[in-house]
Amino acid sequence: MTSIKRTQFIFLLAAALLSLGIAHANERAVPAKVMSAKTIYVDNQTNDAELQHDAYMGLGKWGRYDIVDSPQKADLVLRLSGSSVVKFVPGGEAAGAYNPKLVSETFAGGEELAPPGCTRVTVIESKSGTVLWSDVRKTGNSQEKSKLVEGLHDAVYQQEKKHSK
Repeated sequence: MTSIKRTQFIFLLAAALLSLGIAHANERAVPAKVMSAKTIYVDNQTNDAELQHDAYMGLGKWGRYDIVDSPQKADLVLRLSGSSVVKFVPGGEAAGAYNPKLVSETFAGGEELAPPGCTRVTVIESKSGTVLWSDVRKTGNSQEKSKLVEGLHDAVYQQEKKHSK
C-alpha cells in the first residue's frame, strides 16, 4: 500500500470511528431530573445574542419547559458556551491586567469550550450545579443556530420512547 493510500485509509477509518462515537454519545440516557423538570433558565455565555434568541425560540416551540427569568426559579439551566467565554465584570471592580498566555480549552466552570463554529449546550441542575447532559452543536450559520436545542429535544424523545415500550 502506498503512503498516500495508507493516509487516505487511516483518515477514512478515523472519520468513520468518530461518526460512530458521536452517534453513540447522542443515544446516552437522559437523567430523570431532566425528564421531570418543569422550568428552565437560559444562560448564554457566548458573545452571540442570536444564540439566546434561538434557544428561546426552540424551547418555546417544543413547549416542554416553562422558560423563567432567573436560575433561582428554574429546575434546569441551559448553558450555552462557545469557543470563548464572556465574563461579566461589575462596574466597581478593577479589570484584570492583560495576560497574553494561551487560552485554555476549559473555562472556570471546568467545562470544555466548544470548537470554533460550534456551541456547547449544557443542561445543569439549578440547585446543585450538577451537569446532567451536554451536546456540541454546529452554529456557524443561521440555519444551524435555529436547531440549537434539537439535540436535547431528540435525546428526551428517545428516552420517552424507550420507557413507553
